[in-house]
Amino acid sequence: MTFESYSEPRVKRINDFLDSNLLKFRGSVSQRFAPLISAMQYSLEGGGKRLRPLMVVAAAECLGLPIDDVLPAACAIEYIHTYSLVHDDLPALDDDDTRRGKPSNHKKFGEAVAILAGDALLTEAFGLMHQLTENKRFNALNILNATELLSTFAGVRGMVGGQLLDVTSGNLNYSLPEVEFIHIHKTGAMILASVLMPARLIGAEEPRIKNLRRYGEAVGLAFQISDDILDSEATLRYSRGPRKKPKPSYTQVMSPAEMKQKLNSLIDNATQALAEEGQKAEPLVAIAEFIRTRRH
Repeated sequence: MTFESYSEPRVKRINDFLDSNLLKFRGSVSQRFAPLISAMQYSLEGGGKRLRPLMVVAAAECLGLPIDDVLPAACAIEYIHTYSLVHDDLPALDDDDTRRGKPSNHKKFGEAVAILAGDALLTEAFGLMHQLTENKRFNALNILNATELLSTFAGVRGMVGGQLLDVTSGNLNYSLPEVEFIHIHKTGAMILASVLMPARLIGAEEPRIKNLRRYGEAVGLAFQISDDILDSEATLRYSRGPRKKPKPSYTQVMSPAEMKQKLNSLIDNATQALAEEGQKAEPLVAIAEFIRTRRH
């Protein structure tokens, strides 16, 4: 199984769900709010690989769940990831003018609308989680536990906490533990949430949760290292323009060879963590191998 063969049909289902949900949403609110929904849609359709919702789907399949049952949760995570990118690009944070070759949300719609679009995406993500109640597949307690997982990893104890350290640290001489602490939270938290979400929804046994956690923690750091490698090898950052503000990066604490060695070690650890799952884990392994070799 390759990442491409696995991801293509599933990304289509994720995109179809996102499109249909936005279409229903647009039809259910006052047209005076249309500019806000357009700003939300602009960034949701920004051209990413849907890696986080793919991880939700892959973890669900590993646990024997149908894809359709977890699509609301997968897309809730994509909403939160997208909101974080909209806000991350703002002048007060990273001050990025472009995202994946297009104007950043605030360059397209203005800073005020971009802030509100991010706020809306974050808030409506929890509306998507409520959709998990509609097919009666999961019990209410497990849905509450999954929602708590999402709020924990997206909030102060996860992504937002990591963002705080990323933008407020004035130290340019970071140590490796400092860089890793920031990225475990800023990048790794939502990847780990993606992998653990289906396990929360079914109340999986602790040994399986432990294996998925090992996988998610390793892949989360590996993804950030691969980002930093891509940035270091390009004249401009691979998905954006030139960096305006200094940021903690693995390139500040490791050589290129050390970064690639650590990346490979993390991916090996991630795949080994799923050995007991056998063929059911092949999609998660394919995602890990994609992170190992990705060029964009």
